[in-house]
Amino acid sequence: MAHDHEHGCGNPACGHDDLPLDRFGARLQDGAAHAHDHREWSRRDFMFRMGFASVGTMFMFGRHPVTAFGGTPLLHALRNSGTDRVLILIQLNGGNDGLNTVIPVNNDIYYQNRPQIGISKQQAILLDDETGIHPAMSALQPIWDNGQMAVVHNVGYSSQTRSHFEGTVNWATARDQGEPESTGWLGRYLIEGNPDIFSNPTPYPLAVRVGGPATIFQSTAGNLSVTFGDAQEFEQFVLRGGYYDPNDVPATPWGAELGYVRNVTNASFRYVESVQTASNAGSNLADNYPGSGLGSSLAVIARMLRGGLQTRMFTVSRGGFDTHSGQGGAQGGHANLLGDVASSVGAFLEDLALDGLDDRVAIMTFSEFGRTLSQNGSGGTDHGAAAPMLLFGKGIAGGLYGTQSNLVDLYGGDPRFTTDYRSVYADVLNDWFGLQAPTVDDILGGSYARMGLIGSPIQVGVAPRDTIGSFTISQNYPNPFSASTTIAYSVETSGPVRLEVFDINGRRVKTLVDRQQSAGAYEVQMDGDRLPSGIYHYRLSTNGGTNTRQMTLVK
Repeated sequence: MAHDHEHGCGNPACGHDDLPLDRFGARLQDGAAHAHDHREWSRRDFMFRMGFASVGTMFMFGRHPVTAFGGTPLLHALRNSGTDRVLILIQLNGGNDGLNTVIPVNNDIYYQNRPQIGISKQQAILLDDETGIHPAMSALQPIWDNGQMAVVHNVGYSSQTRSHFEGTVNWATARDQGEPESTGWLGRYLIEGNPDIFSNPTPYPLAVRVGGPATIFQSTAGNLSVTFGDAQEFEQFVLRGGYYDPNDVPATPWGAELGYVRNVTNASFRYVESVQTASNAGSNLADNYPGSGLGSSLAVIARMLRGGLQTRMFTVSRGGFDTHSGQGGAQGGHANLLGDVASSVGAFLEDLALDGLDDRVAIMTFSEFGRTLSQNGSGGTDHGAAAPMLLFGKGIAGGLYGTQSNLVDLYGGDPRFTTDYRSVYADVLNDWFGLQAPTVDDILGGSYARMGLIGSPIQVGVAPRDTIGSFTISQNYPNPFSASTTIAYSVETSGPVRLEVFDINGRRVKTLVDRQQSAGAYEVQMDGDRLPSGIYHYRLSTNGGTNTRQMTLVK
């Protein structure tokens, strides 16, 4: 008997949302069909990676040459708004169990359906009296307490198929289930409507993908990200300047040819120098990253941001969330996965906060689907539907958003989505990056309710974004500079003002201002004669907050 392993009965033509979706291949006990599901999922992702991995270079797809350039609407928008904001997406790869991540601690239905793997209210980390998070995620508690963590309940979309591949593509493209779409939502943002795409490439990649959906940065002109399969490949690229060692080949004629091919392949990555230079210039100021692939990836991203890489979007992935068996409750496999995510995010934000880089960065998690309400006979959960999303960062308006499932109104027996995932995307595009609402709607294919997730939104059409509360600080000029440069700032109320300069390792090298100042505009000269060439950060601190900018000294 033939089975549709990709579309299942999620096609709207199959029936209503309320009908059960016992999709063949979504459960461990479906045997060969489930294994086929995983093979298709991996094979298609591999094909996307191999077909669209090159960025800013000429490459072949089938018989057709494709060129992906770096000049895009995002860069244009960022220049106009004055923002240097960064978005990092973390995919919880495999379908994360949302009910054991964000726990309905007073719902008896939850505990009745999970007699072995349910997490008690006493074990959970409580966010309020109704909601807790998994105890393995304790590294997130100070982030929550500081108002820098948002939880969005029951995120998803209609006609969920419970297919890894379909779910991942939907999240990457922001399409309706079953609708044709070959470009990613961030790829469309990066390229749509740009008048100089063929003439104005950038010297740095607009996006870096370390795992995560292959299509998310795909555009009509190719893939707009530098793509790495995993953290090990990422670190190898940064350290060696390419994927492949051209010298590690046999001493034979075909070995020499292989070495030549490897050299050409490495050279095709036009962003090698900018990525490698930024990584070498930067450093990690925190040393508590877990030794996992996710922790390593975030550590490298922190180094590159601190080293001056101007890339604005990153995706990373943490696999293992397809917990069909032996999932565990407060302890076990799922706990270890969530603990790694929490520790990695916590270390990353702590690292960035040590020199003020956390002002610029927002993190968002997503997974292709949630999991079943009921535990299965193997002590795990099968493919489900809606699941929570988590957002982190100094610019996030912390709190609980959306509606928690009552576990009575279900979709095929599982929590029904109550928030369309594109509402979260709309907040990010509109408020974090400052894209105008009509353009956001065009990119997402419709208008979606805004949620107010961004605590410090960019006011669309108002530039520059130098103003923070009751003070402003401008980019130094000239920049880069060789001897001296001018830093201008203003304060709206009287109070203590401190202006400090830090090197790339976070060490303070100068204090330019440290005194009470009246309201007004000021300019300060900085002398770089006794400092070596390199990237520096200057930070203005007032009663209204702090803001950090970057400058470059070249001798």
